[in-house]
Amino acid sequence: MKVSIGFNRHLEPDWLAQTASWVANGIEGQALKERIDSMLEPAFTSKVAKDKTRNLLFGIWNKLPKDMTSRFQGKGADLLIEHSEQHLVFHWGMMLSKYPFFAFVVGQIGKLTKLNDTFMYSQLEERVAEQYGDTSTIKRSMQFVVRTLMNLDVLRNPEQGVYGVSRPLKIESSEIKGWLVEAIMLSNQSSSRSLSSINDDSVWFPFEIFFDLSDVQTNKELEAHLQSSDIVVFM
Repeated sequence: MKVSIGFNRHLEPDWLAQTASWVANGIEGQALKERIDSMLEPAFTSKVAKDKTRNLLFGIWNKLPKDMTSRFQGKGADLLIEHSEQHLVFHWGMMLSKYPFFAFVVGQIGKLTKLNDTFMYSQLEERVAEQYGDTSTIKRSMQFVVRTLMNLDVLRNPEQGVYGVSRPLKIESSEIKGWLVEAIMLSNQSSSRSLSSINDDSVWFPFEIFFDLSDVQTNKELEAHLQSSDIVVFM
């Protein structure tokens, strides 16, 4: 079965922020695509590259998978406007929820840097190849993810072949954390998950964050129940 990757270009933070702002102001569909095209025009000489970048930005902030509601991404755009100083959080949540390949790559980076804040690019490449195959397409897509993380100041590149993580961004807002819980459940395509496993997920490595019951309760789409010694979150 052919695996859909989708993450086929690198992205700049300004492009993500502007696209999200348009969505928050009700610009969607073809009108959004046209605005993204105009925004990207000065940065590209290749129409193919520009179109792929536009489609990825549109996919992150407007295109809806069958299991996602417009409410989720609309709330993400609204929260970004309200908390623009933490813009990374909302792009991260949208990319996790929409692109499983992105979620896998950043999850592996989180695992590699759990005990040491640097990793070898070859280590990441090996893990991604084990999951998705050792092809040129997969390698390019991984490069696009890593380049995007560099552009977002999530990763640094102190020496050739070696990457490190930047200082984590502290997240304290219960409303934001509740939305992120929803994002990770959409990413996993799961209707329930224990709160401890959400906290332990390695995809959160760019953030200093801890989810508790009150964070879940801020989101009307989520319910929490005590089962054995853990809290299980349902969507």
